[in-house]
Amino acid sequence: MTLNVKTTVTVIFALVGIVAVTSSAMAKTIKVNSKDAKDALSSCKANGGVSFPKTGANSTFGCMNSDGSGIVCGGYSDKFKKTCDTFMVAPPRLPTRDEVLNAEAAMKMEKQQ
Repeated sequence: MTLNVKTTVTVIFALVGIVAVTSSAMAKTIKVNSKDAKDALSSCKANGGVSFPKTGANSTFGCMNSDGSGIVCGGYSDKFKKTCDTFMVAPPRLPTRDEVLNAEAAMKMEKQQ
């Protein structure tokens, strides 16, 4: 593999990682019996999401949409028993040529320092 190809592959993986971190920042915590939680669960189920029921005193329950987003509620601690966490998934995409060129330029400048 040439240095240019290695750099391009590294940049692509870095950008995918940035998207993953950005998408996780869009998650929010809501109260388990709130309207938002009930709406998220019913919307997920109505749109063909896969729901999973509570199976015990400290278990979780929720629903995952076909795009990977969803909601999970419950858990073992007092805080978790009273809350739900929603999570979003950003649509995956490959970087543009400009993004790759900019990242390569930044890496070259970093190596020169």
